[in-house]
Amino acid sequence: MRRYLSSLRAVAAAGALVGMVLGALGWSQAWPQLSLAAAARATVIAWAIGLAASPLLHKILRRRTTDPVAAGRAWTRAVRVAVTVVAVAPAVLVLTLLQPQGLLRRAVAPVRRPGDERPNLILITIDALRTDYVGAYGSQDGLTPHMDAFAQEATRYDAAYVSSPWTLTSFASIMSSRPPSQCGLKLTTPRMHNWYLYSAKLPDTVPLISEQLQRAGYTTAAELTNCFLTDERGWHRGFSYFRNEDGPGLGAILTRADTVTRNTLAWLRLRPRQPFFLWVHYLDPHVPYNSPETPPELRAQYPGDWLTRREYWYATMRYQDEATKVRYGEFCRKMYAEEVRYTDRWLGELLRAIREVGEWDRSLIVISSDHGEELFDHGEFEHGHSLHEELLRVPLLVKWPRGVAAESRIQQVVSMTGLPMTFVELAGAPHLDGAVGQPLPRQSGEGGEEVYSEGVLHGPEQTALTTDRYKAIHRPATQLAGDTYLLYDRSSDRQERVALASSEPASALRERLLSQEKAAQAAARKWKVSNQQEFRGIDLSHATREKLKALGYIGD
Repeated sequence: MRRYLSSLRAVAAAGALVGMVLGALGWSQAWPQLSLAAAARATVIAWAIGLAASPLLHKILRRRTTDPVAAGRAWTRAVRVAVTVVAVAPAVLVLTLLQPQGLLRRAVAPVRRPGDERPNLILITIDALRTDYVGAYGSQDGLTPHMDAFAQEATRYDAAYVSSPWTLTSFASIMSSRPPSQCGLKLTTPRMHNWYLYSAKLPDTVPLISEQLQRAGYTTAAELTNCFLTDERGWHRGFSYFRNEDGPGLGAILTRADTVTRNTLAWLRLRPRQPFFLWVHYLDPHVPYNSPETPPELRAQYPGDWLTRREYWYATMRYQDEATKVRYGEFCRKMYAEEVRYTDRWLGELLRAIREVGEWDRSLIVISSDHGEELFDHGEFEHGHSLHEELLRVPLLVKWPRGVAAESRIQQVVSMTGLPMTFVELAGAPHLDGAVGQPLPRQSGEGGEEVYSEGVLHGPEQTALTTDRYKAIHRPATQLAGDTYLLYDRSSDRQERVALASSEPASALRERLLSQEKAAQAAARKWKVSNQQEFRGIDLSHATREKLKALGYIGD
């Protein structure tokens, strides 16, 4: 009997220790800042429970032993107590911490204060997602069934516009409710591409919505991918838990949607009971388009050496005959569509998990993008080259928390700078300093606005002004080209195919655009951005440079 009990304890202890090690490793991969503290805290409590229960267990075991002399030895009792505690503690940890209603969930984070009905705020963004590839916005290709189902419970904004056509400047605007020129990310010279790539970062003096919500008592967490959204660019500010697998020193170059989702689910299982702000960013629709679930027969339709990277297009395919270029464009669009389909599948897993953990009804959930994608609509590829519709208009689906009334469709033009102000409003947080946006309207016809956009990544600077009726684009004169002003009628030409001739609306809109452009230049000069090319750039690691190369931002 004694040997049997000793063997049982040894197996239990070994299994418990292995389980604890594997669990700690798994949590560490998902949320290193959260898992170590939470696991240590909960394990201590579980250990104490095991220690308190061990005398009773020891008494039961002692009655069953046939060797009273050994049972009475102090060292034997100590070993048995220790083994019992080690065996019991992980079981208590699993049963009480990992279950949604576990008894020790309160050991991980404080509970909501009585009467605190503030909603959770969940922002899900998908890099380079075009509006016209989403079923809820009219696509007939069936790429986004989960997003479309979500739209049935959400408010669909038909005309949501970003302030810039690429990631760093667009998200700076979205998270601060300021235009790039007021975020220290506006160039005052016609072109400074390398400054954007190697030196540009969010100044510490620009307040972010994450910081504001953290001060308001929200737990803040971010699961991101994209090498422009790393802590070295300033994005960790205001986040209690921040993870970007595309950051320097980590192996993944392009973190896929499956990893982003699984990491987020790990955080949700250990989520706090106090209100939280969670930002999740997917990168998959960004170049290079190479979904792991692309049908082999689709890829086999085209030459095997074709690549879907910006550098490949501008260095190779742009100089092919017209028939080859048309076929290459078709190839890129199909490969892009598969990336959208793949992202939607994992987005569906995330949305399902939010329901399962019981946070759906009391959460504001937003699905949107930082910019669209150029698929040769106006002769360019990828993004950052222009301010046309395919880049500035983004999907915006908002599922409001229970008790908040809103229409299912908003048609007027809205700016993505209104998103942080919506968070501030629902969280009851103080006003965000320097914010220019207004909370998103919940009724048609209210709160429509003009959206000013700036900050192209490639080529001379451009600016744009989007209204409910018109879209104006200004390309200032450079050494290679004269001043260019384009006007499109959004009511009849949403794809911006035909620029209108001079007219009274064109003249008035031009004046408003030039006025905002002048103000933006003045704001940018205060940051002395144009001089920062001479400053010490961000110390990008070799891994980060490889990521920039993989994304097509830099060549070999």
